[in-house]
Amino acid sequence: MNRNPNNINSKTIPRVYDKRTGEYRPASTWDKQNEEIKKRKKRYATPQKRASIRKKRRRHAIILFNIFIFILAVVGAIVVSLTVLFKIDTIEVLGQSRYKAEDIIKIADIKKGENLFLANTKEAKNNILQKLPYIGEVKISRKLPAKMTIEVKSEPICGAVEYKGKYAIISENSKILEIANKIPNNCATIKGMEISKAEVGKNIIYKDKTKQENFTKLTAAIHNNKLNKITTINLTNPYKIEITYDGRIIMNLGIPSDLDYKIRFAKSILDEGKIKENEKGTLNLSVAAQDNQAYFAPVY
Repeated sequence: MNRNPNNINSKTIPRVYDKRTGEYRPASTWDKQNEEIKKRKKRYATPQKRASIRKKRRRHAIILFNIFIFILAVVGAIVVSLTVLFKIDTIEVLGQSRYKAEDIIKIADIKKGENLFLANTKEAKNNILQKLPYIGEVKISRKLPAKMTIEVKSEPICGAVEYKGKYAIISENSKILEIANKIPNNCATIKGMEISKAEVGKNIIYKDKTKQENFTKLTAAIHNNKLNKITTINLTNPYKIEITYDGRIIMNLGIPSDLDYKIRFAKSILDEGKIKENEKGTLNLSVAAQDNQAYFAPVY
């Protein structure tokens, strides 16, 4: 056997698998031609394949065209609805307030002929709350085909605090409703509270933060227990908070703790008729939370 490396062919002979013998044999010229034909088939599509590709391309083009037409139709419908249809022809004000309906509509700046869906309801709501402070809640709704409703609710008045020779009228939410020369009718007088800043339409700022917290708790207790006819709220002495009911009964609440319970206790006494409607005096509730007792000292 010749083992001389010089006799070995430097080029590797390509071999192919023969299915008949199950062995690999040197590739023939015919095998090489078959490989070239296969590569050529891969490179160049047959007429049937080219027809199939053209058919798929036409189908894709039709789908894209239909999508384009659909989008165009939707855009056209939107443009028509925003320019021709849904124009406001009715603006209705619901609810009760001290302001006239036409004034509320004017402040809202929503006009007839404006598109129902383009009207800026958020800005209209903010305008009403800022420029008409006696309105506490606003809800603006669209009613098809061409109606806008503005539903308002009055801001409950809490009382009046003396401020620079005048009176700041505040709501139960501590919003300044107006600066008045005198206290309005059926408005409680608030004593012992010094104002740091008062601007109409915004929350009042007191100098004493502790008194402010106590006042907030007290007014919340009065509101939650529906104790009406309060004529005076006095926080001058933080250890002896007093409120006057109906101008004739002074309620001594003591220190600013358990205020909700004390107000509820006082409400039950009045509702049960334990104090007559024409009686005057002082109702001591300072220890009501401890011994469940209140003491009334009438004034004849």
